[in-house]
Amino acid sequence: MGTTLSLSKFLSAAILCLAVGTALGDDVLEGNYNVTAFCTAVKTGTNLGSIVSCDYYYVCTSTGPQKAYCSSGYAFSLSTGSCTPVAQANCYYGVENPCLGRTGESWVPVTGTCNQYYYCLDGVNKGQGSCKGTQSFDKVSQQCVYGNCIAGSVDNDEPNLTNICEVVPYGKYFGDTQACDTWNYCQTNGTLQSNKCSSAYNVETGECVYANDNVCSRVTDTPLGTAPTQCDTSGDVKPNDKICGSYYTCKGQTWVSVDCAYGYYYNVGTKSCVLRKTATPVAGCNRCQYATTTWVNAVSSTTCGTYYYCNNGQASLQTCQDKYYFNENQQGCLSTSDTTSFDTYVKNNGACAGATVSDDSETTTESEVTAIPKFFDTDEETGQWI
Repeated sequence: MGTTLSLSKFLSAAILCLAVGTALGDDVLEGNYNVTAFCTAVKTGTNLGSIVSCDYYYVCTSTGPQKAYCSSGYAFSLSTGSCTPVAQANCYYGVENPCLGRTGESWVPVTGTCNQYYYCLDGVNKGQGSCKGTQSFDKVSQQCVYGNCIAGSVDNDEPNLTNICEVVPYGKYFGDTQACDTWNYCQTNGTLQSNKCSSAYNVETGECVYANDNVCSRVTDTPLGTAPTQCDTSGDVKPNDKICGSYYTCKGQTWVSVDCAYGYYYNVGTKSCVLRKTATPVAGCNRCQYATTTWVNAVSSTTCGTYYYCNNGQASLQTCQDKYYFNENQQGCLSTSDTTSFDTYVKNNGACAGATVSDDSETTTESEVTAIPKFFDTDEETGQWI
């Protein structure tokens, strides 16, 4: 795969994307490593490493990360993306003696830092050192190399991810949570290679495609590897990107999760909890929470045309066709040609706040359900939902 990804299979990929949803749930965190966010940026089935222990890893499933354990005597290896004998894994997280099993002189990284290392002699830890300036320690070459490591910024008691290639197996292409057009690749020496598609990168097919809500649903304002744990100003609040009925408040210097009352969402405009129907939560959060219907609006301030299929609290993103919007009350996609009904719905439903009809829509006085979500049908004689 080169730096330019093929667009040749766009049409089939776009059709497949209509059936592929995005599973949402509580974030799995290891310090500043947001495993859940990483799983949205890699292909389903990818194994991700842990920065707490070499004994286990995470399998990215369609419903989020699932922890899996290596057998005794084995550890997770980024080189293979699977469990290998401990001596071959080159993994040091949670290891009591990182020098164990090594012969002669060698140098191994201090986990949670980007510039520190241990000096090993015949399996014994003989001391600890640091690279100079902004140099980083490369565990493959066992040398200090030029980089952008900021000494001292990673010294804490919490698990700390300093390089996203510390958890993604080598040789894997994956996306980004800040830009839909960006793709990444971890080289065998643990360094990151990145480039951009002309429109969007599809993590499931590994191709450059045209952007749509399904392909770009992974995009948030949080970069990979920076889970919200530290804050600066006590009393500050911000939304939870995944859970609509939850938000973070800064206490001391730590973000603390707070839940709204049952049936309430955190409203980004007022920075308070309001009733689910009228709330405008952060885009991308799971609006299946507290829902009483199978299909619910996704947050959309442009067209009101995206919605979720809810299954046991999990949300799969779907999209109405052009010039249609999703009406949660009627459980279907309706034409925006009835601008009066559309405007009324937008006004009374916070998930669609700010949505507008395109200028070339024709105005009628009667709304009609002309596009029905998957898994629904109507009785041919009565026209009722079945």
